[in-house]
Amino acid sequence: MEHVRIRTVKKEDFLEIMNLASKCAPIPIERDSIYHLFTKYFANTCFVAEKDNKIVGYILGFISQLEKNIAYIHNICISPDLRRKKIGSSLYQKFFQNMKKEKCQKIFLIINPSNKLSISYHESLGFNISKEGEEIYIEGIRATKNYNGPGKHMVIMCKSL
Repeated sequence: MEHVRIRTVKKEDFLEIMNLASKCAPIPIERDSIYHLFTKYFANTCFVAEKDNKIVGYILGFISQLEKNIAYIHNICISPDLRRKKIGSSLYQKFFQNMKKEKCQKIFLIINPSNKLSISYHESLGFNISKEGEEIYIEGIRATKNYNGPGKHMVIMCKSL
């Protein structure tokens, strides 16, 4: 991995994260305020990767307010020109370590069923496809029917810590 520093987000990172997110297809485009919310209110569960004092990646997550032993990863983004250099893996490892310290037992995330590369990558990190919700198969992949609204089926993945 190139020399990259992983650190906890600061609320001042919001604009730089928002800018990077716009370059990180295929993640969904969010309202800009979502990045402000994560950097301000969930900073202890969000991390950035910096190279030459520039944010080149981030992971945004939180701990459930109802089930304190469950965490959720909202999204992760790595600068397109720095992908496949273990930056994403480093961000995930930092998140996993932090969630273990917080006594979380499970981490969830969702993936579009058409993104087979991402599903495979997350399986290599120890995530498994969850069987929760009404199932629907899309191109042979088990998804949860209407998870994000009518016709918006998603693959729910879970990792036990």
